[in-house]
Amino acid sequence: MSKRTLMARSIQAALLVTTGAMAVGTVAQEEVVEEVVVTGIRASMQDAMNTKRNSDTVIEAISAEDVGKFPDKNVAESLSRLPGVSVSRDFGEGEKITIRGAGPDFNRTLLNGQTVATADWFILDNPARSFNYTLLPSSLVSGLEVHKASLASVDEGSLGGTVIVKTRRPLDLDAATINFGASASYGENSEEIDPSVNGLFSWKNDSETFGALISATRQENTVNRAGFEVLGWADTNANGIMTPTVMGSPLFIQERELTTLFASVQFAPTEDMVFTLDVLDSQLDSDNMNANWLAWTGRDEDELEQTGTIKSNSTVAGSIMGGGDAVVNYINRVSSTETSSITLNFEYDTDAYSVDAAIGTTEASGGTYRETSWEYGYTGGDYSYDLGSPSMSMDPSPTDAADFGAGWIWGGEKPTTDEEKYAQVDFEVPLDMGMVTGIQFGAKMRQAERTQDRKVYSWHGPDTYDAAANGDIGWNVYLQYIFNECPDLSSCGLDALGNINTGAPVGGNITDQLAQNRKVMEEIAFGGLNGVAADYAISRELANQWSVEEDTTALYVQADFEGDNFRGNVGVRYVTTDQTSGAWSFSGDSWGFLTLDRNWLTPSQLEWVETDNSYSEFLPSLNIAYDLNEDMIIRGAASRVMARQNWSNLSSFESYGALNSPNPTGQAGNPNLKPFFANKLDVSYEWYYADASMFSATFFYNDQDSYQVGSTYVKPIYDQQAGQDVDVTFTRPENGPGGTATGLEFSVQHDFGGFGVQGNYAYTSTSADDASMEDKVPGVSEHTANLMGYYENDDFGARLMYNYRSDFYNGLHWNGNDLSTDAYGQIDASATWYVTDYFQLDVEALNLGNEQIVQYSEYEDRLMSVYENGRRFVISGRFSF
Repeated sequence: MSKRTLMARSIQAALLVTTGAMAVGTVAQEEVVEEVVVTGIRASMQDAMNTKRNSDTVIEAISAEDVGKFPDKNVAESLSRLPGVSVSRDFGEGEKITIRGAGPDFNRTLLNGQTVATADWFILDNPARSFNYTLLPSSLVSGLEVHKASLASVDEGSLGGTVIVKTRRPLDLDAATINFGASASYGENSEEIDPSVNGLFSWKNDSETFGALISATRQENTVNRAGFEVLGWADTNANGIMTPTVMGSPLFIQERELTTLFASVQFAPTEDMVFTLDVLDSQLDSDNMNANWLAWTGRDEDELEQTGTIKSNSTVAGSIMGGGDAVVNYINRVSSTETSSITLNFEYDTDAYSVDAAIGTTEASGGTYRETSWEYGYTGGDYSYDLGSPSMSMDPSPTDAADFGAGWIWGGEKPTTDEEKYAQVDFEVPLDMGMVTGIQFGAKMRQAERTQDRKVYSWHGPDTYDAAANGDIGWNVYLQYIFNECPDLSSCGLDALGNINTGAPVGGNITDQLAQNRKVMEEIAFGGLNGVAADYAISRELANQWSVEEDTTALYVQADFEGDNFRGNVGVRYVTTDQTSGAWSFSGDSWGFLTLDRNWLTPSQLEWVETDNSYSEFLPSLNIAYDLNEDMIIRGAASRVMARQNWSNLSSFESYGALNSPNPTGQAGNPNLKPFFANKLDVSYEWYYADASMFSATFFYNDQDSYQVGSTYVKPIYDQQAGQDVDVTFTRPENGPGGTATGLEFSVQHDFGGFGVQGNYAYTSTSADDASMEDKVPGVSEHTANLMGYYENDDFGARLMYNYRSDFYNGLHWNGNDLSTDAYGQIDASATWYVTDYFQLDVEALNLGNEQIVQYSEYEDRLMSVYENGRRFVISGRFSF
């Protein structure tokens, strides 16, 4: 039915009532009202509100009231508009979520109730349990539920909440449902227009016993992030003042290409039985490059502290004349990530009982499959900086190509995998035993494995240059040949692309840079130079190859109860976990490397060693909803929850940063870590005072048994460039004392008829049992808020949205420093024009205020980074039949 027809019939119904035609008018009104369907923004809000209202537990919901019509183009952006939910936007687009102060690694995302494997593309990301929402196009999502309280019947594994993503099913849609959308996105920083297309087709037979649905999405996105970075703070001379070790202005450019296919097939041989097969495949190609012009400020610590500006025990400004060292670090990466899942679900529903069973598998592979890092630099120059602005200048400047001489070339690969097989069965038996209306029980088994490999490329390895064929160059390795032919950045076409201004939010000449010529670097490194073929030794970095296997079994029982004015459930989930962490044990005579393609580095002792870890836990839960009247509900929930440690934390890996920087640091894993446990309490009040209007207030209290803390140790690591061992300080995770998180959440939405508002606010306060952990609970923003205003009529709809979170602690940076992110607020807007009953046009503007992501260490004066992703504008059209 067209929207105009719906509006006409609604007016007709109202006129019939006002004329007082009691008998005939009432019948006519009833016949018409049955066909009135609310659409658009208000319909989505009303549907989500009804999901929350009818639930037996504390949840938040988001709904798409029509196929392919999700509130945002990005699922994570929609989640960020819920009370107590925040997202990370490190690369401009929402990727990972935090719920009630529990970071991305301590929440679960389930697709139709099952895990989706994830393997991140970014080489600096360690394999974690978080889900990257860039792999999940919003076009295939019908709705989201965020369970903030625990249910015995829902998978364990989260401290903050569990996100259940629901997709469309063919037997729920009309036969021959067709949806097609196309969009163009413009990035202010990249100045590129990126296309996107998506389509869905769903069919079922006349008897509705068989149906099939297929959805496809293709998205392109150019990421251009400019910024300023301090790569570490240190107190080398132990005088209590921290000095930047290295600082510079990076330009990160990435070409993202996402291809996602989803199919669902349903077969219902009887009215009581349904088989559903869901298949997902999503691949994100994410090649990227990073140029960073760096001053080695840590080498001038004493002079900077004597002549510079000191604030918050930090050297925040200073200059060096005639003795400064600087380099440009060009990094080129071939990266991607792919995830797939196949789930077969069986449902059998009778009056006496129902069965829901599922079996499936999910796999992911991803990471950086090839990386080259080129370093050219100078010594004895000038530099000055001021972190208060911030600003930085160099002399020679980053555009003086001939003054930057050859330094070093290194590279490698870091692939990861994630795999899980699962099987579960759930039973539900209706009962008539006083208040007990039914009982649910079931079991679930999961077998998961997470792996990481790390290989390094050495262009200075043996037999990489044929002196007999190409001439003696002294140090007969391909690296020396490159630098003989390309002694500075003005040679070999390295400067062929000229100079650029990065547009970074930093002053000084550091934003005027020589453009990175990726094509030339890749050709020299992997193809050859002037007729000499490229060659490099490939060695496994033994400390960074590991695997973690995890087998879990869960059993649960849950009783549902209901009375005159209340309803709820009580249950317990019993979970056993067996983990095996594998890694290499090796002697130090090959400096931690095993050369794979030639006779070079081989440790005299090499053995794969596995460490076992196991634990079991009972997780009880209670949920109750009490109806004060027809419009008001009070809810209570109490539970014990758990979240398993990150995969990389459970491994025996060791990873470190630049070895030629002052006081090099690294990170390491710990296979003996235990999971995090918490006792949770929720109390909420909800008032549904109109069809699309409500108010709610929630108090929550989480008592966590332990937080993650770090311990350090020092270990010598071989520096290939310097040809000697360097002491590296490693930080490894430990189970430390716990603490509490207490908070309030308020949410309101009101529809005035044609326009309305929606807003929420969450306050979270944490307290640590260990005084040294105060204000260091990762992911907790004390304040988060969202505000949306919308207008809608029969032909047009518009939204203006503001999303805010206060500053929060990230945890330890990869260099060992404490890292926090400053407060962030983003303004977005969208508008929809319903051109016809079958076609709509959408316009969306993201980050209208061009907000910056600012990070610091302990004090705001101790700046770590400033990143600017720029504004983004999207125009799209959608056909629906």
